[in-house]
Amino acid sequence: MGNNRIANSPALAKIRKFGGVMSGMVMPNLGAFVGWGLMAAIFIPNGWFPNEKLGEMVGPILNYLFPLLIGYTAGYNIHGQRGGVIAAFATMGVIVGSNITMISGAMVMGPLSSWLLKKFDQKVQHKIKPGFEMFVNNFSLGIIGLLCAIFAYMTVGPVIRLLIVIITSGVNWCTTHNLLPLLSVFMAPAQVLFLNNVVNHGILAPIGFAQVPELGKSIMFLVDTNNGPLLGTLMAIALFGRGRAKKTAPMAMFIAGIAGIGEVYFPFVLANPLLVFATMGGLAVSLFLQVIMDGGLIGVASPGSLIAIAMMTPKSAIVANLVSISAGFVVSCTLGWLLLKISPGSEDDNEENPVIVGGRQVKSVSDFVPGMTVAGNAGKSIQRILVACDSGMGSSAMGASVLRKRLKEEGLESITVINDSANRVGKEYDIVITLSGLLERAKLSCENTDTTFMTVNNFIKLSDYDETVAFIKHRNQVDNNEATV
Repeated sequence: MGNNRIANSPALAKIRKFGGVMSGMVMPNLGAFVGWGLMAAIFIPNGWFPNEKLGEMVGPILNYLFPLLIGYTAGYNIHGQRGGVIAAFATMGVIVGSNITMISGAMVMGPLSSWLLKKFDQKVQHKIKPGFEMFVNNFSLGIIGLLCAIFAYMTVGPVIRLLIVIITSGVNWCTTHNLLPLLSVFMAPAQVLFLNNVVNHGILAPIGFAQVPELGKSIMFLVDTNNGPLLGTLMAIALFGRGRAKKTAPMAMFIAGIAGIGEVYFPFVLANPLLVFATMGGLAVSLFLQVIMDGGLIGVASPGSLIAIAMMTPKSAIVANLVSISAGFVVSCTLGWLLLKISPGSEDDNEENPVIVGGRQVKSVSDFVPGMTVAGNAGKSIQRILVACDSGMGSSAMGASVLRKRLKEEGLESITVINDSANRVGKEYDIVITLSGLLERAKLSCENTDTTFMTVNNFIKLSDYDETVAFIKHRNQVDNNEATV
């Protein structure tokens, strides 16, 4: 229970929300990152099939397209099309004002410029005389965008360039002195607390992209996405764990390893926090081997699956990556076995997830008296459900698919099920389903006090939606009864 309180603390939820915002800038563009990574892995001078002409696209895509895509996406998330346009314009300031890849700069100027335009629009939208809307909209965007681009060119670009140089120098120093494994000390806990996107997209990936043109690869791409240690911990649970965790760990291994959805691993460690040391130890060993064997990836492995890692591995790092990931798996599995002997966890692991209805937490749907109108969603049946994960693209998409199947079996296929990030709950959903570690973040982004929140341990397990189905049937039955009275 203490672990749940820590994982769901409002302060931590705000940090996670910040991480989710950063992730929301990058995740929609990952297809382009994958395409660039394949292009680089194949056509650069030390690639699989070097081609000087085709290789000329690698640099411009990295230095221009990626920052613009991230800047535009960040702006669009904040203020729609207008936000995206001004964000792309402002991002050009940091691109031109620096001689390194400005992904970090785009993450600053994209949100900042679109937020400023949004505030301006809110101030003047009711004061514009009819017929002048287009004039005001175009000139306001142009003037604010111009000022933001100049500001970015003069200040943000140079500052971020200096910060990246300092951080990169620190990472290079750690690499030279074989201290890079120390990253595992904060990376492993950051993962299970859903803070991995803050570290990965905000710090590691920009450093990695800065290193690739010079080194041809970067270990930074294999700090968070290295799922060898993660899979090793799950294997220990599958072999030596107990109860529900033991039964569901094999499926979680498949999803994390092949589909690259790392979120399925997080609840296992939150339920038994000692296991974070198993992953930490495996990651430390894996990073150590990558340093001494010169491993790394050519780009972001997305999703973080073994298949994606293999596709992003250059010829020069095949052996290093294979050995380091395998060693991380073995070490974390061994440590997990030892830790499970010390703290095996609950025998049945059947603690029920909380249900929050109308702001009031109850133990489960079974607490509701049949025929009683449930607080929250009063007077309306369940029509729209949101399944929310960290980024809104991976595990929640699978969960939404599973829930749709379950609802169809129950004759409730008319209900709309959407998947999205816990940062974007808004006000249109009757029920929000998420992991316990994301509950506070989802509540922070919710704009409807009548929304019901439910948590699951595993997005892909049909039985984890029993409470949801029971609640829907009860709520809709109550509404039907009220309608016939």
